[in-house]
Amino acid sequence: MNTVSTTATHDRDGSDVGGETPIATASAPVPTRRSLSGRAPRRPRANGSRATRLIKEVLLLIAGIGGILSVLWLVASLVFGLSIVIFMTGSMSPTLPTGAAAIVKDAVPAAELQVGDVVTVPREGQPLPVTHRIVDISPVDPLSGAGPEARELTLRGDDNDTNDRDTYIVTAADRVIVGAPFIGHALTIMQTPIFFGALTLGVMLLVIWAFWPVRTS
Repeated sequence: MNTVSTTATHDRDGSDVGGETPIATASAPVPTRRSLSGRAPRRPRANGSRATRLIKEVLLLIAGIGGILSVLWLVASLVFGLSIVIFMTGSMSPTLPTGAAAIVKDAVPAAELQVGDVVTVPREGQPLPVTHRIVDISPVDPLSGAGPEARELTLRGDDNDTNDRDTYIVTAADRVIVGAPFIGHALTIMQTPIFFGALTLGVMLLVIWAFWPVRTS
């Protein structure tokens, strides 16, 4: 801040011959903080940094939960003999429509099956099995060579008006435990190579971003 003082000039006889002339005296300049580059330092963006950290933590949490669920499912499928069936047709609608998925217990002995169970059994001459509801269970003739543990199953889809044309002689069948609609579509997409590649790339980029060193000033 500059301060200003005034003074007057006089003639030899003492008369005033001049007006007021300002004489400026400069005070010391106020120092300002500057960085080593010569520029004033920027204020840290606290809100932005906090939001970025929150996003990282949420994404890492989601990835961690996904990994834990995958490991748990792998262990459960191995220990308890579980698998997943995707319904490609609507014969089990409305309970399990097209695109539904169900968790099944593998190889349940035929003697333990009951009318009303939804089971998956192979079809002779067909590449895909059939998953329908049991409407009748009959013993098998011992002379057929199927064995005493075999049963003859009559199946029908919930959306069908008649039973399946053929019966199924089985010693064991996969039995549906629980199912849900629409999940099969997502699982079908997740089994594609494009999804696996995108998922691998996304996880890799997330890990790099999460652990990339943050520059602080």
